[in-house]
Amino acid sequence: MRVLSVRIRIALWNTALFAAFLAALAASGYWFLSYTSLERVDEFLAESGGAIASAIEFERGTGAPDSVAIRTVVSSMQLPDVAVHVYNEGSGQALSSYEGLRFKRPELGALEAALADSLAQAARAAPRDTDVTTLVAADQAVRVLTFPTGAAQQRLVIAVAQVMTVRSRLLRDVRFVLWVGFPLVVLLASLGGLWLAGKSLAPVDAMSTRAREIGASNLHQRLPVANAGDELGRLATAFNELLGRLEQAFEIQARFAADASHELRTPVAVISGESELALSRQERAREELVGALKIIQGESHRLRAIVDDLFLLARADSGERMLRPTPLHLRDLLDDSALSVRTLASSEGVFVDVRGIEAAPIEGDEALLRRAIDNLLVNAIKYSRHGSTVDVDLSDEGARWRVDIRDAGNGIPPEARERVFERFFRTDDARASRRADGAGLGLAIARWVARVHKGDVELVDSSAMGSTFRLVLPKSG
Repeated sequence: MRVLSVRIRIALWNTALFAAFLAALAASGYWFLSYTSLERVDEFLAESGGAIASAIEFERGTGAPDSVAIRTVVSSMQLPDVAVHVYNEGSGQALSSYEGLRFKRPELGALEAALADSLAQAARAAPRDTDVTTLVAADQAVRVLTFPTGAAQQRLVIAVAQVMTVRSRLLRDVRFVLWVGFPLVVLLASLGGLWLAGKSLAPVDAMSTRAREIGASNLHQRLPVANAGDELGRLATAFNELLGRLEQAFEIQARFAADASHELRTPVAVISGESELALSRQERAREELVGALKIIQGESHRLRAIVDDLFLLARADSGERMLRPTPLHLRDLLDDSALSVRTLASSEGVFVDVRGIEAAPIEGDEALLRRAIDNLLVNAIKYSRHGSTVDVDLSDEGARWRVDIRDAGNGIPPEARERVFERFFRTDDARASRRADGAGLGLAIARWVARVHKGDVELVDSSAMGSTFRLVLPKSG
């Protein structure tokens, strides 16, 4: 089944709603016209009947008998579209306005005869109160008003009728206009709705055309924004922001892949070279083989550390739930980490001094927090000068614990301070230094661990005297 386009669906909905509204408007208008026109006929009949009753009473007041008064009034009527029938209940006499020859209309002879009989029947069967009804005489609708007048002994019943030919013709013409004009107006509305829908959705077509052209190789392109203030403009702006985030993610991913391959290539190349060199001759001294194996072992450890860091970051990026929080003491974690890096610090000629408060209860994943603290301490040790001290200060910061780790290095260049937490980022001095042989993932992992624990790691100070990294973590409870 073929799905209609949005443009056609909007046009159809617009046409349906407009047609329903127009139909309701036409029906109510036709009803109002029919009702008001009938009201006008009834008002005219009431005025005419009242005038006839007043004239008869006037003739009676002059002393004329009822039959004379009635005939005088009826014969004097000059209303060609109004028929009158007066019935005297006391004498049983009746007179119709069609009885006078001067009111005869040859073309309406059948109607006048039928109307005279209908009026006579209506007058004789009239109720005690005024009554208005519609009769059919000679296949034509006739509106009849009957009402009594006079005293009980001389009670007259007057029936006044009007043939509603003009009203019927008016309503027929209106129905014709509605039957012809309604489909035409709906057709014009549908065409207009189709044009307006196409005009309104033109920016969507432009956006979809541009979106089909955007791929991984040209994420820098953006969707056109015709009017940033309307809904489509806000949609295009949001989509452009999404493209910007995708472009940034692609760039980070590409840089991550390039840096990872570069960092992995070095230890792999060393391992491959040392193994090939060790196997290049059948007989080699034991000392040479042991030296080659130590180099291979060291590079293997480095390669394993890089792979472990990459695996941890990949799991973090995938959204995997890695936290297993337990009650801990931050001071114990700092002391344990300082003890675990003692060998590295001793080999670099650096002393690690942990001081501050003794109890700092927190809730967190012990393995991840140990890894973050180890990374910060190893980073400080590697960049500190020989014979210096790495100061670790634990203090209370209200709702959080604060750990300041100060090294005694040469500082971080100002242009690199914003990027030290990026993955695989290392300054030129760090890349050239033999001591700083990491892959540039330690600070990135430390910040990620702190943030998943609702804390943070930041560089608060850096100068020629050293740098200070601050770890903050929320207190337990």
